[in-house]
Amino acid sequence: MLRNLWLIVSRPDNVPIVGLLLLVLFFTWLAFRLGLANDRLRRAAGASGEPTDFFYPAAEAQLPRKMHAWPYLVRLEMLVAMAVVVLLFAWSITLEAPLEEPANPNVTPNPAKAPWYFLGLQELLVYFDPWIAGVVLPTLIIVGLMAIPYLDNNPRGNGYYTFAERRFEILTFCFGFLVLWVLLIIIGTFLRGPYWGLYWPWEAWPDLPKHF
Repeated sequence: MLRNLWLIVSRPDNVPIVGLLLLVLFFTWLAFRLGLANDRLRRAAGASGEPTDFFYPAAEAQLPRKMHAWPYLVRLEMLVAMAVVVLLFAWSITLEAPLEEPANPNVTPNPAKAPWYFLGLQELLVYFDPWIAGVVLPTLIIVGLMAIPYLDNNPRGNGYYTFAERRFEILTFCFGFLVLWVLLIIIGTFLRGPYWGLYWPWEAWPDLPKHF
């Protein structure tokens, strides 16, 4: 039942997207975990009568032990870089490069999909007029990013990471990035089949094209 979905997920050019999604989930979980842990430390500092604008001794004593950049951090970064290089070598050996034949104007891939970082915009074309999806919404995204420093004027949370004092800002970012962007990429990559139809993982495609 999941054959078509597995064929899409296991494609060499879709494997990085799967890894990207896993990393997004992991670091989102890690960010919330650390933010909530810092909130607990700040509440403990406040209960002891210490200022909570920053971490003061009572809270800092519970933080992980500090580590010198040389040689400990540099050595750790070198080991991680070596592991990444080995991973990339193994990846390039085990997976074929997603190269196709030269473009043929007489043969159009079905479905024709944009690169993954534009799939969100391509997915918007399903729901909105091309003028809105291709011009208005991208312009609003750019204007919104430019307006963040003026809209986010909350002075709390500068110099330390906390969730309780920046709940609205963090949740707004998660909604815009995870829901309005990453979710559209997932739909466009894994759920859109021939003729840009929507196919759930348990649904069989009428015809699995060569280029999908």
